[in-house]
Amino acid sequence: MRSQDLEKSRQFIDLESYYRIEKLRVAKNYNRAKHRGFTDKNDFADWFIDQLEAYNCKCFYCETSIHEIKRLIDAGLLKQRNTRFGHRGKILEVDKNDNDYTKEQCVLSCYYCNNDKSYTSDKDDYKEHFGANRHIYFRGLIDKLNANNV
Repeated sequence: MRSQDLEKSRQFIDLESYYRIEKLRVAKNYNRAKHRGFTDKNDFADWFIDQLEAYNCKCFYCETSIHEIKRLIDAGLLKQRNTRFGHRGKILEVDKNDNDYTKEQCVLSCYYCNNDKSYTSDKDDYKEHFGANRHIYFRGLIDKLNANNV
């Protein structure tokens, strides 16, 4: 199945299937040297799913659902970033607050907040000062989609 076909099929799956797909994806991306704060790929994937469930699939910073962000991307209102490994934008990413990937230092972030925050501020400052504004921006785009029945 081509990656764009797989991405389209993800739009219409139930939450449990979404969690199962994400768990496989995250376990596959586990890197022992990079993710030293996790015992193995299963620990990393389990943590990721726990975070998805705890935050209802929302970005820690802007509190926008990744499902709404996907909808905005699919409608052409947000751009993805192309990388040699695929596209960034339609999945929540692991953002580290310090130099290490540990359960205590990491949160799930949309690409847009993660890219914007990068290494400029700590997670609490970014959430307080920028997260709400990004949420307002995304909410406006979603309202525009809803008004146009897209």
